[in-house]
Amino acid sequence: MQKPIGVNQAVIAIWATLALSAIASLINTWIEAISLWEFTFNLLVYGLLCIIPYKINNRSNAARYVFLIFFIISILFLLAGMGTEIPKLDLILSIILIPVEIFILYRLFEREASEWFVGR
Repeated sequence: MQKPIGVNQAVIAIWATLALSAIASLINTWIEAISLWEFTFNLLVYGLLCIIPYKINNRSNAARYVFLIFFIISILFLLAGMGTEIPKLDLILSIILIPVEIFILYRLFEREASEWFVGR
């Protein structure tokens, strides 16, 4: 079975969100909203998160559930007010990316994609 177009779209969107987050961290460093250590830590985290789209692209069913769990945790932190100490750019980007991440989840969990992930 060929990889569904929706999975390709989701993987590209995940890469884009990671790139936007890394750029936001760079801008936060330039405007001194975060320290160089925090910037380095952020890049390490984004580097580790690059495993998710790679694994999804390679038909890892577990990776799409990991993405779902990370999305739920990030929404809970955002709603719980954990965003009061993060830079405003990160908060704005988090809010803007919510619809993109919902689109990613929709494309990863639609019927055609689900069949592709489990139908080896």
